[in-house]
Amino acid sequence: MTPGTYRKSIVTITLLLLISVCLANAEKNSNIAMLLCVFPGGGQFYTERYVAGMVIGAAEIAIGYYAYKYHRDEEYTKRNSMLWWGLFTFGFSLADAYVGAKMHGFDVQTDIDKISVSYKFKF
Repeated sequence: MTPGTYRKSIVTITLLLLISVCLANAEKNSNIAMLLCVFPGGGQFYTERYVAGMVIGAAEIAIGYYAYKYHRDEEYTKRNSMLWWGLFTFGFSLADAYVGAKMHGFDVQTDIDKISVSYKFKF
């Protein structure tokens, strides 16, 4: 097995595991939103949060570009830093898409007259 084939196999297995985990326990909207996180900002676009989708998508693409650039220039410390930032951005995107899918269509307006605050002191 060549190194390129080995890497492709690892990526394929990782994507299949991600898809199977997403489909295992979550609801339909959450599944689709989490699966679309494979594409930069996809989960946010699915939940109709376009600004967040553009910001997250642009961040993931920029981080990926710089990680590739630093790898090509053999600046491995900077590349590793970009990969860690990419992992953080991907995790944030995944969590944000999951919560956004759970809250999608949830409109509740608060009536300020019905809100009260009370304190009790016991001695």
